[in-house]
Amino acid sequence: MPSTRLDWITPPPFDGTPRSLAAHVAALGALERGEASVWLGPPSLDPPATIRADLTEPVLVVPTSGSTGQPRAVLLTRSALMASQDATAEVLGGHGAWLPLLPPTHIAGVQVIARAWHTALRGDCEEPPAAVDTPWTLPVLPDLSTHFDADAFVAAAEPFLASVPDGVPRLTSLVPTQLQRLVTGATGTAARARSLLTRFDAVLVGGAATAPDLLARARAARVRVRTTYGSSETAGGCVYDGRALPGVRLRIEDPDHDGSGRLLIASPTLLTGHLGPEGVIDRSALVDDPGGPWLRTSDLANLSAGHEPTLRVLGRADDVITTGGRKVQPQDVERAIERSLMLRGMVTGSVVVGVPDAEWGERVEALVTLAPGVDPAEASALVRAALRTTEVPSHRIPRRVHVVQELPLLGIGKIDRSAARRLAQRADDPAQGED
Repeated sequence: MPSTRLDWITPPPFDGTPRSLAAHVAALGALERGEASVWLGPPSLDPPATIRADLTEPVLVVPTSGSTGQPRAVLLTRSALMASQDATAEVLGGHGAWLPLLPPTHIAGVQVIARAWHTALRGDCEEPPAAVDTPWTLPVLPDLSTHFDADAFVAAAEPFLASVPDGVPRLTSLVPTQLQRLVTGATGTAARARSLLTRFDAVLVGGAATAPDLLARARAARVRVRTTYGSSETAGGCVYDGRALPGVRLRIEDPDHDGSGRLLIASPTLLTGHLGPEGVIDRSALVDDPGGPWLRTSDLANLSAGHEPTLRVLGRADDVITTGGRKVQPQDVERAIERSLMLRGMVTGSVVVGVPDAEWGERVEALVTLAPGVDPAEASALVRAALRTTEVPSHRIPRRVHVVQELPLLGIGKIDRSAARRLAQRADDPAQGED
């Protein structure tokens, strides 16, 4: 197999400081200009001097962990990244200035920076960038090492909005937790943050499912929220508000009677493959087709009928719980908890998992976080009683409910279901102790 030697830029590990962010910005600028490839991890692999494939352009290697916590290295070509940037611009009204509020350790944060470079290099801004590390004319890079709240957002958004020339779209990307802190805050600074948020032409929200109530509240506050679906393997979001971006095709593999099944994606934004030791590229996630490869995702979904079908993601195939021979999609139970009027104002978050059971194979359990003042001893009875008043079948109702201080997360807001499962097992059997 032919080998292509690539010049790599490997920024120091990201620590959230403006200096660290500037190093990542500069590296991604070199990638966008076609000058070098960029290695962002994972830490378990070293950047190879040689990729064992015939690559003719710079590439990005970025880590991904899905919801399993097991990092993999995704290899994306510069052209795949730019195809994603152009498709995003087409649906958002043009290439624009992007405020970076997500760490460049995951594809969502990377693409915010890369899109800003793409805009600057195209000459779409009326004024050239002031320096190599400010492609969107931001006077000062934000500090992402501190806790994100309304104060942090205002400190970053005010100079950003003031610096963007008229006529250039003002854009940013958040995870649901960040949006919730801005939309639901009760302080004067939170009100100021919401006012600033309405001045953005689009606020992308992804990385995890966004609660319908949160979306409704944000839109009622005149925030132009766009939900996104995608992954490192698709160079970031490839579906906005349930609709595929230009050039993206979706289909369901072996659909069930209700039309649901594993989601496949074809797109010019797809990964080249997962990178293994010694530069070997693993293409097993891709399904070859005469019209081009399809990515076989880990997600179960369905598509509405019509000329422009709407995607509804049901959850990960690996997350399905089989209890007593019947399948339970944990996200269905989580949505029922979230929508329950009986639990509103008491349960602030939940994750549903399956744990081994000698009789049932797996049993359904839940971890929940509670609002201040709610008695943890009553949580299990509250949740189970609330679900019995809904259309949730009895086999989906958690047999046990565990109260935790916070739900385990990985990456930029995704639930770590493996960690949640371990927490539930330890709560069932305290003799297991800590990992």
